[in-house]
Parts: sequence; C-alpha cells; structure tokens
Amino acid sequence: MAVVPLSTEDAQRYQCSYCGCDITLRLKCASCNDFDLCLHCFSSGATAGSHKPDHPYQLIDEGSFPLLTMDWGAIEEVLLLDAVEQDGLGNWDDIAAHVVTKTAKESKDHYNGLYVNGIIGEGNLATVASNCSACGLITGTIPPTNHEAVLSNQGGEVPPSPPHYTPARLEHPEQMELGYMPYRDDFEREYDNNAEAVISEMSFAADDDDIEKALKLAHVDMYNRRMAERERRKRMAHQHNLIAGKQKLSTIKKRMSKEEKELGGRYHQFARLMEPEKYEAFIQSLKKEKQLKHRIKELMRYRRNGITKLDECSEFDLLRPQQDKTTEKQDLDTTRSSNGKDAGEQELSLAPGFSLLSLAERKLCNSVAMKPNGYLHVKAEVLKSSALRRIGYVVQPKLPAMLTSEHRQKLGRYMITCGWLC
Repeated sequence: MAVVPLSTEDAQRYQCSYCGCDITLRLKCASCNDFDLCLHCFSSGATAGSHKPDHPYQLIDEGSFPLLTMDWGAIEEVLLLDAVEQDGLGNWDDIAAHVVTKTAKESKDHYNGLYVNGIIGEGNLATVASNCSACGLITGTIPPTNHEAVLSNQGGEVPPSPPHYTPARLEHPEQMELGYMPYRDDFEREYDNNAEAVISEMSFAADDDDIEKALKLAHVDMYNRRMAERERRKRMAHQHNLIAGKQKLSTIKKRMSKEEKELGGRYHQFARLMEPEKYEAFIQSLKKEKQLKHRIKELMRYRRNGITKLDECSEFDLLRPQQDKTTEKQDLDTTRSSNGKDAGEQELSLAPGFSLLSLAERKLCNSVAMKPNGYLHVKAEVLKSSALRRIGYVVQPKLPAMLTSEHRQKLGRYMITCGWLC
C-alpha cells in the first residue's frame, strides 16, 4: 500500500464509486480504471462491476488528517512551516495567505503554542544550546533569541532591528549606475567584497582541539573586523550624502564656491573623523580664516601706503588701478632691457667649459663677451708667464688679438685681485 498526498482542491473532485459520497480519504483500486472507495465501503468489501475486494489498492490522502492538533491538518502544518521559512517569523499576514485556510491570529497562536513554547520548540532550543556548549561557542547565559522575543511580547510581532541610517533615495538610473539596492541598503559589489571567503567553508566540530578552535575563532575575528570596516565606510557615505550619481554630485559641486571646493579637496580626509555638522563647521571656519587673512593683508597694505583711516581706503582703491598700470609698464620696460643680458647669459651657459668657471668668472666672461674656453686659455697663459717670472724668466703672455684694451684691463684687474699677477 502506498500513501500519496494531494492538495485539498484535488480531494474535493473525487466521490466514492459505490455510495457516491464525497471522499476526504480515498482508496484507489490499482487494477480498475477510475475506481475509488471511501473507508466505509472499503471496510464492507464493496463490489461493483469488475472490481473485487481482493484487488490491490492505494491509500490516497491530501493531508487533511490531524497531525499535532485536531484543528490543523498535516498539509496545513507543512504549509505553515514553509511560510515561516520563506516570509520570516512575525509576518503573520503573509504566512496566513500562504496557508490559505487559517487566519493570521490562528497561525500565530498555533506556531507559538507548538513550535516555540510547546514541546517541539523547547526540545529544539535545548538541542541547539547543548551543541553550542559542546563546541565551546557558548559559555554562560544564552542570549535571547527571536523566539524568546516573540514570547516576551505575548506572541506578538518580532521587533525589527532599528536601521543605523535611512537608505538613500535614488532614481532608478542612479541605482543602476551605482549598483545600489535601496530596500536592502546594499551594493552589488561591496567594499572588501570577498571578506566572507574567510569563514565561508569553516565549521566547528565537537572533536576540535584547542588549537583548531583558536584558529577558527581568529578567522571569525578577522571576518568581524572586515565587516566593521565595511559598515563604517557605508555609514560615512550615508552621513555625508556620498551615495549619489555623477549628475547629482556635479550639481552639488556647482553650487559650491571656489573656496569651498579648494578647502573640501584639501581637507576631505578629516570627514571620516567628524560628524557631518562638525565637518561643515570645520570647513566654514577655514573659509572664515582665509577671508580674515586676506583682509589683514589689505589693511597692512593700506598702512604701508600711509593710510590710517577707513574713509581713505575707498579713495586709495580708486587710484590703485592707475598706479598698477604705471608699475606694470615700468616692470615691462625693465624686463625688455634685461632680456639682452638674459639671452647673453643663457648663451654663455650653453658654451663648452662653462661648468669649469666660478661665479665671478662667469660674470667676467659675460661682461667682456668672451667664451669660457677662450677665458680658460687666457688664464692658463697668464698663470704660466707669472710662474716663469718668479724664477727669473721674462715672458709675455700670449693673449688673443681680438681682446680690446678695455677687456684687457678688466681681465688684468680681476687677476690681480685674485693674486695671480703682481
């Protein structure tokens, strides 16, 4: 004999082939086609047509028989447990809609009475606690569970965990751009996205020794630290309104002044250490400091120009553009006049032997328009003739013919100053 469960709708379609009554628990003949009997007719040995009492049969029931209590059938118990697993404990309206035949209050009372506060719940909770104690995971008092929270609320709803922050409100294109799921307050790719791999394949066993337990608990601690860092970053992003699309962020930046953008880019690392209000006050104080320093510089300029009264400042500011133009013109003339010298110095610095000259020798070569190699040749001749004179030889140094008398005098004075000539 095989027992085949069916749904309630399928059971209501069948009637006894002998007496014609509705069947809730039917016995189907395995030899005859479309022949069903109720329990009363089957026990009486009913015979009709080709059906005989000794034919093999199947007992078919859709689960309407009571299992734990008389008012709940077996299939209703299965539907209740499936609904609690799928919809979550406490969502009694959704659970009742899944069971169909019971109300939300009936589902809540039945589940709390049997599976939480009854013998089934007490046995399961005691088994979980003993297993955890054997693994060394629980020492002392077991923290209250969701089931105990329901019982303390007289079988009411499970109190939801209060959110740390309100999920960001984004349009659908922004959600797709960021990979953000606002109802879950999660991202498709979180910070340190592979953090769960540390404990994904780890399990505690009763025969683990102390070293294995310590190693596994160290992995759990690593995982908790990485999760805390992920939560900290997400919390900071929420607090400072950083969860937004590119268009929204660009709009926010456009509203900021140039000073605020500069200060925000320079001191943004301090945002992680402050609340949003304190960080905003910090940026505004830096902005105020910059304005005060600028004002102090203006007052010092007024003082240098002999202005000691605020009434005279406006007149000075009116005359200032004209004075700036005059100063700019003078600077331009000075620059033009010095361009020739700058070009000569630049050309001299590119000539061979420039690195062998001292700073005074470079200025001398620039003044007499002499190349570094030519000056070094003249210097060597002068030093050679000076050394020969000291031992009694009379020798005249061989100097280039292109040197003018003025240049010869400058070179001679410089060498006498250096002590090379007497």
